[in-house]
Amino acid sequence: MLILSGSCSNVYADEANESFVFEITPYLWAASIKGTTASEGEESPPIDSDYSFFSFDNLDGVFSTTFTARKNQWGFLFDYLYVAFEDTFLEATSLQTTPRLEGTIIEFAGAYAPTSVNNLEVIAGLRNQDITVSLALLDRKPETSANWTDPFVGIIYNRPLKGKFHMGLRGDLGGFGIESDMAVNAQAMIGYQISNTFSVKFAYRYLKVKFDDRDFLYDISLDGFQIGLGIRF
Repeated sequence: MLILSGSCSNVYADEANESFVFEITPYLWAASIKGTTASEGEESPPIDSDYSFFSFDNLDGVFSTTFTARKNQWGFLFDYLYVAFEDTFLEATSLQTTPRLEGTIIEFAGAYAPTSVNNLEVIAGLRNQDITVSLALLDRKPETSANWTDPFVGIIYNRPLKGKFHMGLRGDLGGFGIESDMAVNAQAMIGYQISNTFSVKFAYRYLKVKFDDRDFLYDISLDGFQIGLGIRF
């Protein structure tokens, strides 16, 4: 369970610049996860206990990055997140059990900055989530997968602060019953511009998604801190 996604980037760059400004930001999201999942009508226990399957100890792989491109009032945003969790119980016994969850969140959005409002962007795009859950037990490995794509709309507000600091706020809503029932995404970011090329970004993000069809339930919320390195070119 994962999560996707979202990004707050610098839009306070010189708007008179006629060339594209690109930025790539590799980041890490240390998210806590709450909610429930179900497959074939069998609901899992609530994900909110002293034991956390979604912990760094059980992290099997992760890759996440955001890419933005802007020119004058227009731009686009791309966010990719892959994560995998795996744990083993009763290791080296005949009942050894290995649950695994992996998935991706891919997000693409267009952005427009109206001239009537400073530092504000309106965004609209698509967010794809691909989740796979498996359980290896007694030479069997049953697996359940779900893949869906949600439209979303929202706003991004970025502005410079004192010195080399800047801030960003983002909020968007999606789903609308088209694929998932609903999706809520919010993020607050503080950045520090090290140079014209590099910046460090600290953020807090919240993402809640409820996807429900006949065979698969995914009702999960994720929230936690992010840290990333922005590289502008």
